[in-house]
Amino acid sequence: MTLFEAATELRIRLRSASEADAQDELMSRGRTVRGDIVSAAEHLEAVQSYRVTIGRTDAPMLDTRAIRQAIGRFRGALSRSGPKALQQQSAATLRDVLTTQSKRVDRWVKSTWRKNFAATEELLARVASGELPGSVSARARAQNRASRIEYVLSLNPVEDRATLETYLNAEGLDACIERVNELIGELREAIVAIERDQAEMTPEVRAAIQRATSDDGLPLSEVTPELMAALRSAGVLDDLVVRRL
Repeated sequence: MTLFEAATELRIRLRSASEADAQDELMSRGRTVRGDIVSAAEHLEAVQSYRVTIGRTDAPMLDTRAIRQAIGRFRGALSRSGPKALQQQSAATLRDVLTTQSKRVDRWVKSTWRKNFAATEELLARVASGELPGSVSARARAQNRASRIEYVLSLNPVEDRATLETYLNAEGLDACIERVNELIGELREAIVAIERDQAEMTPEVRAAIQRATSDDGLPLSEVTPELMAALRSAGVLDDLVVRRL
């Protein structure tokens, strides 16, 4: 018996209980259990759709035996006790199994979602390292793209689909993936631009910028007129500010 079949059988039995003036508490419990079963089934179907979309050949390691056993015991309780089965341990066990397996699936989804964009990890690490000295505008662009990508990769593309689509201004998982790849491309371009600017700088300017962007900073006493002129010539002088420790 599938989850949807279990939910359908439960609905029929609840309808009979309703016609027989079953207690409100029992009806409420039945609606809750049925809702949990339907939600779990829909969630698993959404995960399967996600798996197909990203082209994964593996699948989340579900304990299908535990699910089948829980459904079977609950179904047996329904056959023996009717709606009163909702007050028995088999109903609570089924809900616990569905919750546990859903969490297992979600962990798989989040892991594979980030792995789907593994090529960007090196770019994100370079931005996080702070070892990309350049103009304020160039670094800001790279940091902005890196921050947006990190946020997107922290989401669950199944559970957080609405948030993902809103944030990326995209509709559907395919469109979201395409937009993430565009952000990765923009991050790569920003890093290339910084590297290109660096290549055109003199060693003196590169060293000064690297020190200025470090935690210790560049002491003002070391900023000579010659260094000022070199920074101005490189077009990065206005990007540097003086801060008091």
